[in-house]
Order: sequence, then structure tokens, then C-alpha cells
Amino acid sequence: MANIKKKENEIKINHKKIILVLTLTLLISCGFESSDKSNDYSTTKTKVENLKLNKENKYGWAVVGMIRNESSSSIKGFVKIKFLNSNKDIVYSTMARVNDGDYFGPGQAASFDYHAAPSKFDGVTEFLVEFVEK
Repeated sequence: MANIKKKENEIKINHKKIILVLTLTLLISCGFESSDKSNDYSTTKTKVENLKLNKENKYGWAVVGMIRNESSSSIKGFVKIKFLNSNKDIVYSTMARVNDGDYFGPGQAASFDYHAAPSKFDGVTEFLVEFVEK
């Protein structure tokens, strides 16, 4: 009789351990939101606007445009500009600061420009512009 009671107690303890493990697993799988946002790179939402090639100066042309901050916080960073030919090959790439490296707020658009000799644009048919937050 004592062995039966002992087995019943062991089974109850094992059930409690299983329930505890399942509860902890559920809590962990649901996730805890970290208060440290410094490693969260996916929160910034931006949009490239008014992208154009300015050919007004015969000694230097410029790629100009704006980055619209569609996030809920201020951001700063730079753009990566890739110059593509008709085959979609990258013939040249560079970076340019947005808003002279200063922060710009939610909903705001900030400008960027990149100046180069017209020869840098030989064979270029389009540009890809990507914002990178610092």
C-alpha cells in the first residue's frame, strides 16, 4: 500500500513538472518584448522620393532625392546608391549622407545628393537607392 501511495505522489510530481515546463515553453515562445531597442534594425520605415539626375552643370552631375521617415521616431543615416546599366549590372556604387548626417523626425523628408563627373554616369540607365540607418 505504501508503494502505491509513493507511485501516486511521483506521478503527481511528474505531472506538475510537465505542466511547469509546458507553461514556461508557452511563455517563451510568445516572446518577451525587450526594453533594449538598440539591436532592432527592422523598425525603421523609409521611402525614397523625388529621385532624379541633375545634369545642369557640365563639369559635375548630381543624383538627388529625398528620404521620407515613415517610422514613429527620429532617424539619421545615409543612402547607398547603385548605378545600373541596361543589363541591370552595378557599374558603380557609392554612399551619401541624408540631411547632412542629422536626425529627421517622423513624417519628415530629408534630402541627399551625390555629385560626380559626368563620365561616372556613362552607360547608367537607372539608380537603386537604399537608406541605411546609423
